[in-house]
Amino acid sequence: MPNGRHRQPSRARAALASPLGFAAAAVALIAVLSVAIPYAVRLAGCGETRYLRVAGALGIAPVLQAAADEFNDAGREYSGTCVYAQAAEVPPHRVMTELAGGGGGGSDVVPDVWVPESSAWVELARVSESGARTIETEPRSLASSPVVIAVPRGTEGVAATWESLLPEERPEASPLVMVDPNRGVPGMAAMQAVRRILGTGDAADTAMTDFVRDAQPDTAFGEIDPAGVYPAPGGAAPVAVLPEQAVAAYNAEDPRTPLEALYPREGTVSLDYPFVTAGDDPVVRQAADDLFAVLSGERYRERLRDMGFRDPDGAAPARLEGLAGVDPARPRTHDDLTGDALLSAVEDWNRLSMPSQALVLADVSGHMRADIAPGGPSRLEVTRQAALLGLTLFPDDTDMGLWLLSSGFGPTGREEAEGLAELGSSDAGSGATRREELQAIAEDIGVEGGQARLYDNILAAYETVDGSYEEDHINSVIVLTAGRDDGSSEISHQELVAELQDRFDPERPVTLFIIAFGDQPERGELAEIAAATSGTLSVADDPGEIGDIFLSSISRRLCVPDCE
Repeated sequence: MPNGRHRQPSRARAALASPLGFAAAAVALIAVLSVAIPYAVRLAGCGETRYLRVAGALGIAPVLQAAADEFNDAGREYSGTCVYAQAAEVPPHRVMTELAGGGGGGSDVVPDVWVPESSAWVELARVSESGARTIETEPRSLASSPVVIAVPRGTEGVAATWESLLPEERPEASPLVMVDPNRGVPGMAAMQAVRRILGTGDAADTAMTDFVRDAQPDTAFGEIDPAGVYPAPGGAAPVAVLPEQAVAAYNAEDPRTPLEALYPREGTVSLDYPFVTAGDDPVVRQAADDLFAVLSGERYRERLRDMGFRDPDGAAPARLEGLAGVDPARPRTHDDLTGDALLSAVEDWNRLSMPSQALVLADVSGHMRADIAPGGPSRLEVTRQAALLGLTLFPDDTDMGLWLLSSGFGPTGREEAEGLAELGSSDAGSGATRREELQAIAEDIGVEGGQARLYDNILAAYETVDGSYEEDHINSVIVLTAGRDDGSSEISHQELVAELQDRFDPERPVTLFIIAFGDQPERGELAEIAAATSGTLSVADDPGEIGDIFLSSISRRLCVPDCE
């Protein structure tokens, strides 16, 4: 069920994607230093000049730049070819896309050396034929840092377990802050750990849907700077998923809100900052080896330790041993975030966080006057509750429309109360958002009487959504109904099923979710209608079930178009 927790103010979201404080100035300097070739070197008379392009994750970029400068100062020359290193911070997901051959209109220049936060990125890049051909298979680690759960020191009610990330396990109103799993391994690790806790099956998918819906509003699109999160700008302090190094660097600055790093007892992922070469040019490979030798020197290893990193083998430096909030002991780690588990974690997130286009059909026929159960609320009252609750579960970028169904509305048997538009958009005249307009309509829904013309309008709604199909959206029709057509439609049940089966396109799926209230003598027919589009029928006898039904319907996107 939705947990009803309050979200952080929107201004907190912007802070989540800000760069690590200690690196910001150095990264800004990279743009100037990394492209400058010393004037004296330009006159050295090299037969050929080559550039060793180095791309690194934000946290480690300052060290890469310093090593590149030292490499260049040495005037590296290989059989008459002079090589100069140029280092820059580039988000790992962008480099992975380029190395895998999927740049899609961006720069086609890929790095010769890549230092992402984790070898998980290397594995993702090597899934493609291009990546498998160009990326080395045994990268060398420069440093390490375990992924931890971070909370303000003294926080009660958060255990050292991945289960504490679930909405019902966190302190009341405490949001979860993590990097988008598409853009950071800590987010991938959190998704993979939560999936392992929840397991598989319909109930697990519903719980995973609740987790993603709860986490998505406070997800960052880059490395998280704890200083931008703590102290919380309003409400309860967040629970965050961070590299230990970020916690260490933050606590070293004596902040107002010091953090405690919790090491999940089930085990965690260790970021290994691999030094990866791409391509097979022997000159570039030799230059890359020399750059790695510079980075392997004690001066650079000590600099990484000073920044809060562990050694590649996981050993903690003296700085961590004396720093409150972190545990220098080697935490329990695992290598489970590879292969299918890695891809599944990202795919789960993408499917569940994907925007939606949904046309809602609300039955207001005479059948909606009946009580959902003896002595209980009417079907119409439960429909109203379901509509209002559903509006709280969909984000602002959802395209949503509303039709009311009754033969009392004339030949079509419907009133198209609102067409498809984003919930967060505003009406130019009233200034109200589409969400507010739909909430006002839902609160005033009354029984119109007559019959529902259910089958005709399900097909009309399906055609409407199919005709306005949105790529990269989940496209669906949601029906809130008493479940009775009573022969009021021009088409029969069998004809509707045949039409839907004929129109359903697995490459452009429009899915039908039917939520029927009360006793359902036509349950089998309704189930066939939903199944024709890889959708579901849910029958509600208890108003308290509505939240779970909505989440279960949303979780269906994990299997569409191949749902059983």
